[in-house]
Amino acid sequence: MNVLAQQMKRDVIDSKKRRLPFHRLVRSIRKNKVWVLFTLLFFCCLTIGYQIGTNLVDANDKDGSISASRQNRKHSTRNQTQIVSRQHQNSETTQEELRKKRKHSPRNQTQIVHPYERLWPGLRIPYYMLKDPQYDIESVPADKKACFVHVGKTAGSTVGCSLGFNLHCAVPKVQATGVLPHYTTNMFHAQMYDCDDETTSFFIFVVRHPLDRWISAFNYDNPSRDWEGFRRFFGEKHFQFRSQLYAECPFNTVNDVGEALSAESNVTDICKRRAEASIDGTEHFGCHHYFNYQFHLEAIPKNATIMTLRTEHLVEDWNSVEFNLGGGKEVLGKGNKVIAHNNVNNASDDKLKYLSDQSKRMICSKLCNEIQIYKKILRLSINLNETQVQDSIDELLSSCPIEALSTSCIAPMPNITDKLINNRGYMA
Repeated sequence: MNVLAQQMKRDVIDSKKRRLPFHRLVRSIRKNKVWVLFTLLFFCCLTIGYQIGTNLVDANDKDGSISASRQNRKHSTRNQTQIVSRQHQNSETTQEELRKKRKHSPRNQTQIVHPYERLWPGLRIPYYMLKDPQYDIESVPADKKACFVHVGKTAGSTVGCSLGFNLHCAVPKVQATGVLPHYTTNMFHAQMYDCDDETTSFFIFVVRHPLDRWISAFNYDNPSRDWEGFRRFFGEKHFQFRSQLYAECPFNTVNDVGEALSAESNVTDICKRRAEASIDGTEHFGCHHYFNYQFHLEAIPKNATIMTLRTEHLVEDWNSVEFNLGGGKEVLGKGNKVIAHNNVNNASDDKLKYLSDQSKRMICSKLCNEIQIYKKILRLSINLNETQVQDSIDELLSSCPIEALSTSCIAPMPNITDKLINNRGYMA
């Protein structure tokens, strides 16, 4: 009997050892109630913290400080998203470059929802479009507020740095005195339209002789010096833009383009068409070709009040714009040392600027509409008198005499409606 009892006792013990893991878990919980409660409390706190953080991010949506994807979901229609995608693809600022430059120093500016960000929900204004933190752009009187129209390769970076924008500025950055840098609050450059049409009183252009501007643009946008470096920096899309003009066609210099336009040229019809399109800005082979005088003028409101800084008369025109805004007459003296030359095109040496007489005639002919737009900007400028306008037209006579004197061109003015919609965002 004792033997049988002992065997039964051993069977009971063995059965307890073979219990399911669940039973062992329950027994462990009973022995460690305090630790279990602490663990549950910890995970509850994590969950509550996550919910609070999410709500805070949603609250910041109104300041434009959330990610592009979330803002697209909340504010963009399907059509707007498609346009944003095209706009983003046209930008030559890579994500890597934005990460390096996106140290938004003045928080008071980044909390402002810029016109560009309202126009393109989900995109942020690039660093170079922001003003230096010393300028309080929200305190500018409405009747003095100006938008800087930076047409590429017109010394726009030189002027923009002096106005206080974060462009390709020399270090240390030298900014001009007077009211002009304070009253110029926003900028329009290529596809980056950040002018507030409802509150901007003046649009300040920087212009340059159209032939000189095109030559500089062609050489600046030419990636043939370092194709792979260009591809790494700007990405595949803009690499392909340039390839069509500079690699697939025999255009290494501006003179090559001029010769291709002649009747005796043996270049293909495709390359001849691309040469013409690069001059009149009807196809995208580079931002400085594509976003020309016509684009920048037609993008601003039709009744806009314009003032102009001519590259060839920069100090004189700076002083006249300053005076028109209520500042002094001679804020920049004749021995100006304030406006430093920035973003110089070092690649554009004399050989790359050379044009034969025939090439110059051919290119001037294709630039005819751009030259007419250039003259129109001068005549619309309230800070330039008739003598100053005529001086600039006379300067054109030495290189493009026919177009300087003409009031119309053989080729019709290009229709850039789609170009404006896809890059400006909407018709002014």
